[in-house]
Amino acid sequence: MATTLWFLVPSCALVAAAYAAVGLGGGTGYLAVMTLFGVDTETMPSTALALNIVVTSAALLRFGVAGRLRVGLLAPFLIAAIPAAFVGGLIEAPRRVFLIVLAIGLAAAATAMLKTAAAPDDPKEPTITRLWIVAVPCGIAIGLASGFLGIGGGIFLGPLVLLLGWAGLREVAAINSATVLILSIAGLAAHGLRGSIDFHIALPLGVAVLIGGFAGAHLAESKLSATALKRLFAVIVLIAAVRAAISAFS
Repeated sequence: MATTLWFLVPSCALVAAAYAAVGLGGGTGYLAVMTLFGVDTETMPSTALALNIVVTSAALLRFGVAGRLRVGLLAPFLIAAIPAAFVGGLIEAPRRVFLIVLAIGLAAAATAMLKTAAAPDDPKEPTITRLWIVAVPCGIAIGLASGFLGIGGGIFLGPLVLLLGWAGLREVAAINSATVLILSIAGLAAHGLRGSIDFHIALPLGVAVLIGGFAGAHLAESKLSATALKRLFAVIVLIAAVRAAISAFS
């Protein structure tokens, strides 16, 4: 186990930094890393969700300090998504169906991000009526997908908000962080902590992803251009989609 941790700790820290740069928690990345190094499958889901929460908490703190989080824009989506995430967490499906749904959803998100990568970063404020008309059904769909797939939901909400032109990329990263944090907590509760966390793994990995999360959020805030962030987001999402598709048919 000690030898495994020597590889898990830096790997998860790098995953956290890359995902936190676009406001995501990295759950799919942690699952891939833990699978690669032979972590017990009974502990993987809950451990990944716990790390997800750690990373998005760090990223949200960084983005919040920078004044990037737009609560008024995010709240209508979350009001609909939180109860839907509980319901989604109760849905069971065969492994292949689960992975196919995940691959399709991630591929759609990546396509949306690539289409907006070169777009100017000049968001327009939506009217209250339009915001709620869009946010309620989309929030329900995102919440269901989040609970069902065991991911935070920001990977779907971020591209949607960008396509609508309602927020700039750094604001979307903050929205992603808040969405992933809250829906990960809701999904974890709905799953009933079915996979117990092995604290011998979770604690050192928690420290590693906390450091990686702060580093990634700082990188996004101060070093990368908006276009570079959009492309980074798209590449990360597309890699996750391909991984899910390969797993579905392997």
